[in-house]
Amino acid sequence: MRIANLRIENFRGVRSGFVQFGRHPVLVGDNNTGKTTLIEALTLVLGRDRLVRELTEHDFFGSNPQAADRIKVVATVTDFPGDDPEQSSQWFRDERAVVKWLDEVTGHVHPARKNPAWKLCCQLGVQARFDQDSLAVETVRYFYDHDEPIDPFADEAPASVPGKLIQELSFYLVRASRTWDKVFSWGNELFKRTVLAAAAQPADALLAERDRLRAPAQPIDADPGIQPLIQNLNNELALSFPNAPKVQLRLTSTDSRSVMEAVSAHFAGTDGFSIPAARQGSGLVSMQGLLLLLELGRARAASGGEFLMALEEPEVHLPPSAQQRLVQRVQALSTQTFVTTHSPLVASIADPTSVLILKKHDGVLSAEPFLASPLTAAAPNWKRKFFQHSRIDVLSALMQPALLVPEGRADFQLLRCILRPLMMTEGWIDTMRRPFGIEVGVVPTEDAKVIETHKLMRRLHKCVCCLVDGDAAGLDYADQLRQGAAPPSAIIRWHDGAMIEDAIGWILSADEPTVVEKLADISPQPPASSAAVVAYLKTKKMDIIAYESLAEAIATTPACRKRAADLLSGLASACAGDETTQHFVRGAHGVWVFQP
Repeated sequence: MRIANLRIENFRGVRSGFVQFGRHPVLVGDNNTGKTTLIEALTLVLGRDRLVRELTEHDFFGSNPQAADRIKVVATVTDFPGDDPEQSSQWFRDERAVVKWLDEVTGHVHPARKNPAWKLCCQLGVQARFDQDSLAVETVRYFYDHDEPIDPFADEAPASVPGKLIQELSFYLVRASRTWDKVFSWGNELFKRTVLAAAAQPADALLAERDRLRAPAQPIDADPGIQPLIQNLNNELALSFPNAPKVQLRLTSTDSRSVMEAVSAHFAGTDGFSIPAARQGSGLVSMQGLLLLLELGRARAASGGEFLMALEEPEVHLPPSAQQRLVQRVQALSTQTFVTTHSPLVASIADPTSVLILKKHDGVLSAEPFLASPLTAAAPNWKRKFFQHSRIDVLSALMQPALLVPEGRADFQLLRCILRPLMMTEGWIDTMRRPFGIEVGVVPTEDAKVIETHKLMRRLHKCVCCLVDGDAAGLDYADQLRQGAAPPSAIIRWHDGAMIEDAIGWILSADEPTVVEKLADISPQPPASSAAVVAYLKTKKMDIIAYESLAEAIATTPACRKRAADLLSGLASACAGDETTQHFVRGAHGVWVFQP
């Protein structure tokens, strides 16, 4: 079984939202788009009581719930065996779920199966209200039967969802904050559940340890340092009570339960030293719970059971190679996974149709797949490169507040190369009205497909801007973009007849003698002027080594560095729609034009 879609109302920062899920969705988006809210909503519906955090007024949209306000979450569960209610009678019968049929294309649920492609499903709902007398949030989980308004807190409450069915779904959440230090111990519920599922209780070893602790070879109370004190205590006891017991010191209570709870995980390094888990690095600590869940998933898979896992930010504390292996292992052992991430690398691991770009506007949450449908054999080469080879760069750009689609890939590389050393220069950002690297993500446009790339990106991002050259082709692109059904948020172009290399020449002219001298090795023939550098860049497109040398020279030349900051700040301001923009002026038809 799996969760096909989720509907949310009035929960945290989401006034309303509807998201459809495949088998292994990866949720990406910038901060405050609703990634954590979506996972917490899933937890409300599917999680055991220990997994669900206590709700407060701040969990209601607006943080000031009135008596009639409700948090509402509805999950659609599908993939029942054979699409046959009789095979899942524990779900579909009196006082349980009503038989419904899901159209996976639209996400709509129907009372009768009018299309053989529709799948058997049921819906689980959760509602919560704030009781202003007790100042507490009441929550109820129930079978959601119809879309008519329903208040499960009324006298005729709907059928509740038995805990046994929730356990059957076996939903687990690994939160982004993973700093536990005693996961491998019987004091941890997850460890005990994993041991039970794997039938791995080491009873013989625990009983042997219990007996050893009861009669140690070298008792602590017999140590010469403390023995006189213990003897004095025993003497006093003997004088006070007939048949007085004697004091003994043991490492723990010597019943089997206490021995189990005293077990603490240690990790032995290659040097042979054994160090407690609490003293390990954050990466190893972070992995402990994940390893347990993988074992639990393995046991569930071996028994044919369900195992659903939500994993927040798998990139936390882990190197890139470990991130990839972890996500793949989790997906291999799970019926369904939900992964949230800020890492383009983690997102790029998934099938592009499974990557959901979350968007939230005025409290309305929505999600669009990074790639709407799998690429076919007839897909053009530029689109293949865009979604396959450039996937990490595209996903990285999508996580920024504004998206800039340049006319060509050289523009992307030059902007990125120049930005990188600038960001490493102390104090440079203070000179910028708007920080380009924080506010704008640049897309690696393939084969000058600026118009086609804009169409792809406007489905995924609310602020898509385009940057074109000032030559005839660039002006034509600008006209087509402007006259399109959904024009870009901003159209920006270089000055008349110019392209990005000419803008680079303007940056170099701020201190031409100094910066040109630093660029002596940029080409086989050392350039004598900034114009020569520009000419070389136009001739040798995509010379990454030359681009990096150029960026370093600009970053280490104060006057040039200031102009580069002015240029990037102006681009960011134009993307944001600022009316007063240094070096960029809104011209005819609202197109921003660079003014060197």
